[in-house]
Amino acid sequence: MNIAVLGTGKVGSALGAGLASSGHHVVYGSRNPGKTPTTLSQRAAVASADVVITALPGTAVLSTLEEIGEDVLGDKIVLDPSAALTPQMTMAYYGDSVAGRVQARFPRARVVKALNTMNFTIMVDPQARLSYATVFVSGDDPAAKRTVNGLLADLGWPQEWILDLGDIGTALATEHAAPLFFATVRALQSPTFNIAVLSATATATATPRPAPSVGEL
Repeated sequence: MNIAVLGTGKVGSALGAGLASSGHHVVYGSRNPGKTPTTLSQRAAVASADVVITALPGTAVLSTLEEIGEDVLGDKIVLDPSAALTPQMTMAYYGDSVAGRVQARFPRARVVKALNTMNFTIMVDPQARLSYATVFVSGDDPAAKRTVNGLLADLGWPQEWILDLGDIGTALATEHAAPLFFATVRALQSPTFNIAVLSATATATATPRPAPSVGEL
Protein backbone atom coordinates (compact mmCIF):
# COMPACT_ATOMS: atom_id res chain seq x y z
CA MET A 1 0.00 0.00 0.00
CA ASN A 2 1.22 3.52 -0.79
CA ILE A 3 1.31 5.65 2.34
CA ALA A 4 2.10 9.36 2.69
CA VAL A 5 3.19 10.51 6.13
CA LEU A 6 2.79 14.26 6.56
CA GLY A 7 5.41 15.29 9.07
CA THR A 8 8.93 14.06 9.77
CA GLY A 9 8.95 14.42 13.56
CA LYS A 10 8.89 11.64 16.14
CA VAL A 11 5.35 10.46 15.38
CA GLY A 12 5.79 10.52 11.61
CA SER A 13 9.18 8.84 11.75
CA ALA A 14 7.96 6.09 14.08
CA LEU A 15 4.84 5.31 12.05
CA GLY A 16 6.64 5.57 8.71
CA ALA A 17 9.43 3.23 9.78
CA GLY A 18 6.98 0.76 11.29
CA LEU A 19 4.82 0.61 8.17
CA ALA A 20 7.80 0.46 5.82
CA SER A 21 9.18 -2.50 7.76
CA SER A 22 5.83 -4.25 7.15
CA GLY A 23 6.25 -3.90 3.39
CA HIS A 24 4.32 -0.71 2.66
CA HIS A 25 5.71 1.94 0.34
CA VAL A 26 6.12 5.02 2.54
CA VAL A 27 6.97 8.56 1.53
CA TYR A 28 7.08 11.65 3.71
CA GLY A 29 5.49 14.98 2.92
CA SER A 30 7.58 17.93 4.07
CA ARG A 31 7.81 21.68 3.59
CA ASN A 32 11.50 21.04 2.94
CA PRO A 33 11.51 18.17 0.44
CA GLY A 34 14.55 16.48 -1.06
CA LYS A 35 16.51 15.70 2.10
CA THR A 36 16.10 12.00 1.33
CA PRO A 37 14.73 10.12 -1.71
CA THR A 38 11.49 9.46 0.19
CA THR A 39 10.98 13.05 1.36
CA LEU A 40 8.72 14.83 -1.12
CA SER A 41 6.64 17.96 -1.14
CA GLN A 42 3.41 17.47 0.75
CA ARG A 43 1.33 17.71 -2.40
CA ALA A 44 3.49 15.18 -4.28
CA ALA A 45 3.47 12.77 -1.35
CA VAL A 46 -0.33 12.82 -1.08
CA ALA A 47 -0.86 12.57 -4.85
CA SER A 48 0.62 9.06 -4.99
CA ALA A 49 -0.84 7.76 -1.73
CA ASP A 50 -3.70 5.45 -0.83
CA VAL A 51 -3.51 6.48 2.83
CA VAL A 52 -2.44 9.84 4.24
CA ILE A 53 -1.21 10.04 7.85
CA THR A 54 -1.40 13.51 9.42
CA ALA A 55 1.55 13.24 11.82
CA LEU A 56 1.39 16.97 12.51
CA PRO A 57 0.42 19.25 15.38
CA GLY A 58 -3.36 19.15 15.44
CA THR A 59 -3.71 22.89 14.87
CA ALA A 60 -1.71 22.54 11.62
CA VAL A 61 -3.62 19.64 10.09
CA LEU A 62 -6.49 21.49 8.44
CA SER A 63 -4.33 24.29 7.02
CA THR A 64 -1.82 21.77 5.65
CA LEU A 65 -4.54 19.80 3.88
CA GLU A 66 -5.98 23.07 2.54
CA GLU A 67 -2.59 23.86 0.99
CA ILE A 68 -2.38 20.38 -0.54
CA GLY A 69 -5.81 20.85 -2.05
CA GLU A 70 -9.10 19.01 -2.22
CA ASP A 71 -8.34 17.95 -5.79
CA VAL A 72 -5.27 16.01 -4.62
CA LEU A 73 -6.75 14.67 -1.38
CA GLY A 74 -9.87 13.38 -3.13
CA ASP A 75 -11.39 10.30 -1.49
CA LYS A 76 -8.19 9.03 0.11
CA ILE A 77 -8.11 7.56 3.59
CA VAL A 78 -6.82 10.10 6.11
CA LEU A 79 -5.47 8.55 9.31
CA ASP A 80 -5.28 11.31 11.91
CA PRO A 81 -3.22 10.65 15.08
CA SER A 82 -2.93 14.32 15.99
CA ALA A 83 -3.87 16.33 19.08
CA ALA A 84 -4.81 20.01 18.83
CA LEU A 85 -3.33 21.92 21.76
CA THR A 86 -2.66 25.56 22.59
CA PRO A 87 0.83 26.75 23.63
CA GLN A 88 -0.50 26.46 27.21
CA MET A 89 -1.27 22.75 26.52
CA THR A 90 -5.03 23.19 26.73
CA MET A 91 -7.53 22.01 24.13
CA ALA A 92 -7.38 24.17 21.02
CA TYR A 93 -10.76 22.97 19.71
CA TYR A 94 -12.79 22.64 22.89
CA GLY A 95 -16.02 20.83 22.05
CA ASP A 96 -14.74 19.86 18.61
CA SER A 97 -12.07 17.61 17.09
CA VAL A 98 -9.40 17.81 14.42
CA ALA A 99 -10.79 14.72 12.73
CA GLY A 100 -14.32 16.11 12.73
CA ARG A 101 -13.17 19.39 11.22
CA VAL A 102 -11.19 17.60 8.51
CA GLN A 103 -14.16 15.37 7.62
CA ALA A 104 -16.49 18.38 7.45
CA ARG A 105 -14.09 20.37 5.25
CA PHE A 106 -13.21 17.43 2.97
CA PRO A 107 -16.39 15.34 2.75
CA ARG A 108 -14.97 13.05 0.05
CA ALA A 109 -12.00 12.07 2.23
CA ARG A 110 -12.42 9.07 4.51
CA VAL A 111 -11.12 10.27 7.85
CA VAL A 112 -10.20 7.82 10.61
CA LYS A 113 -8.98 8.87 14.04
CA ALA A 114 -6.56 6.54 15.83
CA LEU A 115 -3.31 6.42 17.80
CA ASN A 116 -3.92 9.83 19.40
CA THR A 117 -4.15 8.69 23.03
CA MET A 118 -0.52 7.60 23.40
CA ASN A 119 3.11 8.62 23.09
CA PHE A 120 4.93 7.78 19.86
CA THR A 121 6.94 5.11 21.73
CA ILE A 122 3.75 3.04 22.12
CA MET A 123 2.41 3.39 18.57
CA VAL A 124 4.64 0.71 17.08
CA ASP A 125 5.09 -2.77 18.60
CA PRO A 126 3.13 -1.97 21.79
CA GLN A 127 3.47 -5.54 23.08
CA ALA A 128 7.19 -4.95 23.54
CA ARG A 129 6.38 -2.42 26.30
CA LEU A 130 2.89 -3.18 27.59
CA SER A 131 1.05 -6.33 28.62
CA TYR A 132 -2.27 -4.87 27.49
CA ALA A 133 -3.46 -1.63 25.88
CA THR A 134 -6.31 -0.19 23.82
CA VAL A 135 -6.12 1.77 20.59
CA PHE A 136 -9.34 3.61 19.72
CA VAL A 137 -10.67 3.99 16.17
CA SER A 138 -13.30 6.51 15.01
CA GLY A 139 -14.62 7.12 11.49
CA ASP A 140 -17.67 7.21 9.25
CA ASP A 141 -16.44 4.84 6.52
CA PRO A 142 -16.41 1.13 7.49
CA ALA A 143 -14.03 0.18 4.66
CA ALA A 144 -11.58 2.90 5.66
CA LYS A 145 -11.67 1.67 9.26
CA ARG A 146 -10.96 -1.88 8.09
CA THR A 147 -7.94 -0.60 6.20
CA VAL A 148 -6.71 1.31 9.26
CA ASN A 149 -7.24 -1.79 11.42
CA GLY A 150 -5.01 -3.65 9.00
CA LEU A 151 -2.33 -0.98 9.31
CA LEU A 152 -2.61 -1.14 13.09
CA ALA A 153 -2.05 -4.88 12.89
CA ASP A 154 1.03 -4.24 10.76
CA LEU A 155 2.27 -1.90 13.50
CA GLY A 156 1.92 -4.72 16.02
CA TRP A 157 -1.54 -4.12 17.50
CA PRO A 158 -3.46 -7.35 18.18
CA GLN A 159 -7.03 -7.25 16.92
CA GLU A 160 -8.43 -7.62 20.45
CA TRP A 161 -6.59 -4.43 21.46
CA ILE A 162 -8.41 -2.36 18.79
CA LEU A 163 -11.69 -0.72 19.90
CA ASP A 164 -13.99 0.80 17.26
CA LEU A 165 -15.85 3.63 18.98
CA GLY A 166 -18.13 4.42 16.04
CA ASP A 167 -18.49 7.41 13.74
CA ILE A 168 -16.15 10.39 13.43
CA GLY A 169 -18.10 12.23 16.14
CA THR A 170 -16.53 9.93 18.71
CA ALA A 171 -13.10 11.37 17.89
CA LEU A 172 -14.02 14.28 20.16
CA ALA A 173 -13.88 11.92 23.14
CA THR A 174 -10.40 10.58 22.45
CA GLU A 175 -8.97 13.96 21.45
CA HIS A 176 -10.27 15.41 24.71
CA ALA A 177 -8.42 12.71 26.63
CA ALA A 178 -5.26 14.77 26.12
CA PRO A 179 -5.44 16.42 29.59
CA LEU A 180 -5.71 12.95 31.15
CA PHE A 181 -2.67 11.84 29.17
CA PHE A 182 -0.52 14.74 30.35
CA ALA A 183 -1.70 14.42 33.94
CA THR A 184 -0.72 10.74 33.84
CA VAL A 185 2.71 11.59 32.39
CA ARG A 186 3.30 13.92 35.32
CA ALA A 187 2.11 11.35 37.85
CA LEU A 188 4.23 8.52 36.43
CA GLN A 189 7.13 10.73 35.30
CA SER A 190 7.06 8.74 32.08
CA PRO A 191 5.15 8.79 28.76
CA THR A 192 5.52 5.03 28.30
CA PHE A 193 2.00 3.92 29.20
CA ASN A 194 -1.39 3.64 27.58
CA ILE A 195 -5.06 3.42 28.45
CA ALA A 196 -6.46 -0.12 28.62
CA VAL A 197 -10.21 -0.82 28.43
CA LEU A 198 -11.15 -4.11 30.06
CA SER A 199 -14.73 -5.35 29.91
CA ALA A 200 -16.26 -8.60 31.16
CA THR A 201 -16.86 -9.67 27.55
CA ALA A 202 -13.38 -8.73 26.38
CA THR A 203 -11.64 -10.49 29.23
CA ALA A 204 -13.74 -13.60 28.66
CA THR A 205 -13.00 -13.86 24.93
CA ALA A 206 -9.55 -12.33 24.47
CA THR A 207 -6.37 -14.37 24.56
CA PRO A 208 -5.26 -14.47 28.20
CA ARG A 209 -2.36 -12.17 29.00
CA PRO A 210 -0.65 -11.19 32.25
CA ALA A 211 -2.58 -8.53 34.16
CA PRO A 212 -1.24 -5.02 33.45
CA SER A 213 0.71 -3.31 36.20
CA VAL A 214 -0.44 0.00 37.70
CA GLY A 215 2.04 1.90 35.51
CA GLU A 216 0.55 0.41 32.36
CA LEU A 217 -3.05 1.48 33.00
